[in-house]
Order: sequence, then structure tokens, then C-alpha cells
Amino acid sequence: MMKNLVFLNETDLSKSVYRVFSLERLEEIFLEQKLTLVKPKLWDDPFENFILGAQSSLPDGTPFNIGFRENYYGQCWSLTKESDAMWRIYSPKDERGETSGVKVKTTLRKLFTPMYNLGGNYQDQYGQSYNLSSFIGKVKYASTPKLLGMLNDKTRMGNKIFDQSGWGQASTFYFKRWAFRHENEIRLIFRGENNAFDIFKIDIDPFDLFDEIVLDPRMTTEKANLAKEQIRAWGYNKKIIQSGLYKIPNLSISLPIY
Repeated sequence: MMKNLVFLNETDLSKSVYRVFSLERLEEIFLEQKLTLVKPKLWDDPFENFILGAQSSLPDGTPFNIGFRENYYGQCWSLTKESDAMWRIYSPKDERGETSGVKVKTTLRKLFTPMYNLGGNYQDQYGQSYNLSSFIGKVKYASTPKLLGMLNDKTRMGNKIFDQSGWGQASTFYFKRWAFRHENEIRLIFRGENNAFDIFKIDIDPFDLFDEIVLDPRMTTEKANLAKEQIRAWGYNKKIIQSGLYKIPNLSISLPIY
């Protein structure tokens, strides 16, 4: 598995990671017991997949496009436990001014293991396990000029595009513009065989995978209680709380007596 980590090491696998879903989407996950990965072209940032998406050229100048770029699927998580941006971006208010976002918590190891197992388990000459399809890694952020400059590094690009282990190609999905650094992102990347579909689903056990569920801090007390009841009805018996991000504590000032 260590060969399938991108910009991570073994100790990182014990770290907690988070993702916000709508309550409706979370219900679907519990019912189906699957996580859905999508093609990077569906992500909001049009700069995603800029390396594999760029037109390439052979040494003789012949242009070509990298066909296997359409075989990849991904899902984004965050190492940041909580932020105002996380809730506002991934749990927007609806037309009634209400939110239905819920944040799940797990570890990198628990998140990655089902997808790693799906990709198969092979042994290299040193007895280390790996596969060619499944990767998890930490996104690196850089300025746009620096990212574009990578495309002109022939040796670096050649090592990535023609890497026989699959790591090089997968690593191209772990670079993002500096403006998105607040996401503190972890990504699952899977290379599938059939690129006809824009989504790819992986079997999981949500009751084991999700260690905690946190409700949007902007939910009303009534809606939060209903959401807790709904989640309990699915059979989830671990911790469910509502975020206190916007709760104001009782404040007092101590002044001297004059």
C-alpha cells in the first residue's frame, strides 16, 4: 500500500480526514453502501487535470492527446477539521435559506483500504505490496506560473506520463493552484478500465468507515434533532453532534473597582 501513497507517508494514514455531504446524499451512501468517485472534468476548477489534459508532442514534434486521462476518477476530502469556508461552500443554503449539510470523519487508512483492495494486491521484487489503479495523496498548492512551468520540464513530464507503476500518472492529479490552499485537500484517485461513465462507485461499509457525523452549525435545533433521528434510523450508532462553530459563549468582563 505504501507505493500507492502520493506525497504522504505511512504515519499519515492514521490522520483524520473530513468531507461534507448533503443529508440526502449521505442517506444514499448508507443505503447503497458505496462511495461515488467522479471524473476530474466534473470538478468545479477548470484547471484540474491540467497535466494530462494538455496537448503533448513527441520528440519529432508530432502532437497527441493522452487518451487514458479519461480513465481516472476521484473524490476530494480535507485534513481541516472545520472551517467557515467548508460549510458555506459544500453546504450552501437552499432557496428557503436552510442547510442540510453533514460532515463525516474517518481516517486516511479506513478511507483508502476499500479502494486499494479493489485495485488488487501485487508484490514487487522486494515483497512490497502495490497496485496500478488505486492512489491516495495530499494535494500540493503552487502559483499558476509554477504549475504551468512544470509542463516545460521534459524529464519530469516524461517520468510521470510513462511511469509503468501508475504512480506518475496518478500524481498529476495532486497539483492545484494556490488560491485553493484553504481546502487542505486529500484525494482518492482510481484508474478504471471502462471510461464510458462519468462516475465510479466503490463498495464500503459506512457504519465502520464514518467515525463521527457532525451537523451543519446553521441548522435550526428542530432540524438538527430530526436529522439525528433520521441518521439513527439508518442504524448508525456512533457519535452525532451539531457543530458549535457559530455559537457564542457566555462572555463576561472583569473590571477593577475604582
